[in-house]
Amino acid sequence: MYHLKYSNFITSSLCLIVTNLYHSHVFAKTEYSSSIPNIKFSENGKYILLEALSDDIIHIETGDNLNNSQYNFPIFTSPMVQEQSFRGPTEFKQSASTIETANIGVNIDRKTFCISYTNKKLNYKLAKICPINNLDNNSLKIISTQNQNAYGLGQYFYDPNSADGDWVGRKWEPGEFGNAFVGFSGGANSKVQFPILYALGEEKQNYAIFIDSTYKMGWDFTNSNAWNVKVSDKKIRYFLIAGDNLEQLRQKYMSLIGNPTLPPKKMLGLWVSEYGYKNWNEVNSKLSSLRNNKFPIDGFALDLYWFGGTKGMGSLSFDENNFPNPIENIKKFKENGIEFIPIQESYISESAKTPNSNIGDYQDLLSRCYLVRKNATGCDPSYFKDTWWGSGGMIDWSNAKASAYWFQKKQVPLVNSGLSNFWLDLNEPEMYDPNAYYSGYVENGELKNRHADNANLYALKWIESLDKGYFTNRQNPNFSDRPFYISRAGSPGMQRMGAGMWSGDIGANLGALKAHINNQMNVSLSGIDFYSADTGGFHRNTFDGSNIEKLYTLWFANASVFDFPVRPHTVVGETNQSETAPSLIGDISSNRENLRQRYTLAPYYYSLFFRAHLFGEAVTPPLVTLFQSDKNVRKISSEKMIGKFLLGSTMFQYNDPIRKNIYLPEGRWLNYHTLDEITDTGKKYIDFPAYLNGKYKIPLFILGGAIIPQAFIDDKTMDIQGLRTDGTKIYDLIIAVVPSEKMTNFTLYEDDGRSLKYKEKNYSETEMTQVRKNNTAILTISPTIGKFSGIQESRKHVIKMAIPNEIVSYVALNGVLLEKCTDLVNENCWDTPSKNLAIAKTSKLNVRSSYVYEFNLQAKQSKNAHYTFTCLNGITNFGESIYIVGNSNEIGNWNTTKAIKLEPNEYPTWSKYIADFSTENKEIEWKCIKKKEFTNEVIEWQAGRNNILKTINSGYGGNFSGSF
Repeated sequence: MYHLKYSNFITSSLCLIVTNLYHSHVFAKTEYSSSIPNIKFSENGKYILLEALSDDIIHIETGDNLNNSQYNFPIFTSPMVQEQSFRGPTEFKQSASTIETANIGVNIDRKTFCISYTNKKLNYKLAKICPINNLDNNSLKIISTQNQNAYGLGQYFYDPNSADGDWVGRKWEPGEFGNAFVGFSGGANSKVQFPILYALGEEKQNYAIFIDSTYKMGWDFTNSNAWNVKVSDKKIRYFLIAGDNLEQLRQKYMSLIGNPTLPPKKMLGLWVSEYGYKNWNEVNSKLSSLRNNKFPIDGFALDLYWFGGTKGMGSLSFDENNFPNPIENIKKFKENGIEFIPIQESYISESAKTPNSNIGDYQDLLSRCYLVRKNATGCDPSYFKDTWWGSGGMIDWSNAKASAYWFQKKQVPLVNSGLSNFWLDLNEPEMYDPNAYYSGYVENGELKNRHADNANLYALKWIESLDKGYFTNRQNPNFSDRPFYISRAGSPGMQRMGAGMWSGDIGANLGALKAHINNQMNVSLSGIDFYSADTGGFHRNTFDGSNIEKLYTLWFANASVFDFPVRPHTVVGETNQSETAPSLIGDISSNRENLRQRYTLAPYYYSLFFRAHLFGEAVTPPLVTLFQSDKNVRKISSEKMIGKFLLGSTMFQYNDPIRKNIYLPEGRWLNYHTLDEITDTGKKYIDFPAYLNGKYKIPLFILGGAIIPQAFIDDKTMDIQGLRTDGTKIYDLIIAVVPSEKMTNFTLYEDDGRSLKYKEKNYSETEMTQVRKNNTAILTISPTIGKFSGIQESRKHVIKMAIPNEIVSYVALNGVLLEKCTDLVNENCWDTPSKNLAIAKTSKLNVRSSYVYEFNLQAKQSKNAHYTFTCLNGITNFGESIYIVGNSNEIGNWNTTKAIKLEPNEYPTWSKYIADFSTENKEIEWKCIKKKEFTNEVIEWQAGRNNILKTINSGYGGNFSGSF
């Protein structure tokens, strides 16, 4: 073996050619550094092209019949891959058919063309990947004894029975051309292929394969030792990615397809939608209900009635009979914190009839040859006759002139009217001519203009046209707000142009919700952070329970933690349960509290989206991303991290107030809602209540070492940007901290929340670090760096320190002791407003200075534990309730007048989370009783023996049940 670093060599006997001296190929859009080694290997009519892009990324093309004049370096990349410069590996070695970078070993089998990959850094075999060439349907066989778990591949609704699982044992079966809109659990959802596969082995072995093909693919994971992917293409191009863990693999994958843009901050809030609002009055009616019930809200999504409904398909201009004076009204709504995201489709009705509209648009586009065509020559369009939206054609987004023309004609007036966010629908595409012709694209000199070539690029090219349109019009001051798009379909690359996805016309039932929850894991690993469902379900006629209000409440609670944006949506009139505003359906009190929690956490969420943009980090990573070595999390989709400090457990059951088998990985975990300590070690399964003080809440846990920036939210809060009904602005720096001996940090990112100036680094960063040293919890706030329009150079601090097992002796700021807060002193002081929380508050402080808070903590003399009690079959009459009583002071010491009343959250099941049990009593005996509320008369005792609870020393002891 000999060492070669970026020099040229030829191994002629194998027709193995390595060269590093090339620049950008005419058909490839990526500029590669001249220091990238590359190889051509051919034998018996087959070939391999290989590029070592970095120490961790190998780029491969394989197929039949190499033509040296056609297949050149760099290897062609599809529009999914971003334009960038690769620098090559830090070192490169070659001996015969063995190639090595600093981290990856590659061995090419001369007979089978199988390529074996090894992670040199971690010293394990990755996989052997074998091409199987069969004319237009090629396959890769992925052979590895390490194949234990598989993730990614985009969105695929496959199992209504589980919110958990990976791909092992399953198949991804594409639509006719790949992406497809298909029925599922009473609704319809999109198959959206993101050809990125993550594989995990028995231990920490991992790798990723990103297949850079826009053709349909079928994946088969039913054979654990040999996975198979079939690609409907004459050749296969893929990237093999190595890394230390899943988090690294995802970031390296994002380096290929591009990090997401930063969404407008308002898109993280509540957007209420339905199919659909028919006029401004309907919008105002919903807004009045939300405002009267003290809900914050950021906008409304306008379904197709805004342009006249199905009769106006393609018009993309307001129906001013029902939405008069759009510019004036949009401005008035915006002044009150409300914006709009109008729906768009790519279909153009030949007979669209709306005021001020597009009666001539179809003929205009036809005359310019801007529609998808029936034939290779001429402009005769693929024609859709008598569909639900009329008769007409579809815009050819692969035609750059068509895209630019349509943007100037339709989008510019909308942006000038005050709109900057758009809702892109039907773009799998839902309807298509399988024999159609497009303008297409050129790949290595070959025109790709058939529907099969363009189908899975259709949504991406539409999004790209909007992105380019914004860039073209960037000098127009109305284009200063950053755009954002919510799309029903897409592909890798959509996120770098400001697009997220929603999961389609989902059924209003638990099966659909479970599948959506499971999809969130794979969609996150596919590179999409901005992802949501039609909260409450789009098709309400598929409801599977007895009370749709309950479904809405639990779905809204899930969405308020995990979905971006929170967007309830349904078909009005499909049933008599078609409300979507959380002030009009479900448990209103729970809805309001869950939404306020979302808005309280807005600075934390927004900072996570900043990190996604800057570093390619996931916003809501599945547990396996951050706890890969813990085998218990391998198939868990129903729990997700929010950043690295919060863990949320989704809810997906009726008539049971207890979420079963929540797994907490290694670490100290507190109940986010109460700050009670759940476990100080982790690696524990628990059953946890869904209700807290009568409110339906997602079980949410905060990790030791957490630093969580928060916003001040109350009944005057109007939107996520801080607009308030009293006209005030609150800029307080509110930081929640869970002390830990392990030093941790978090950076708060802030900007104006709406402009594109963040791309010019017009934003601020405030780094915070915490550590506990002996009895002192220390929070250090570094000076804020950077600036933006509207930055506050001074602001108050509110530091919220979790103290579930401690009492506070004193608090100091920069070495100076703070006073205890009193009625007369409520700034530059500290207090303990609840048993688990200490707060330090200051007057306004200069953000360009550093601050060190020290909380001196002393252990409480006795530890406490907390439990959930449940009584089943508690059937009562008016004026009667269910209580528990037992042999401890906390539950009455068998004195029924001091019994603890439970909550009928899932009647006739009653339950309550009760904290602060003394651990002195090692065994608690208790029973359920039925009492009259006003007379304390006991009507019925639970029959049989007493229930027995074996107490624990501290933390959460779980759920305990009795039954009548």
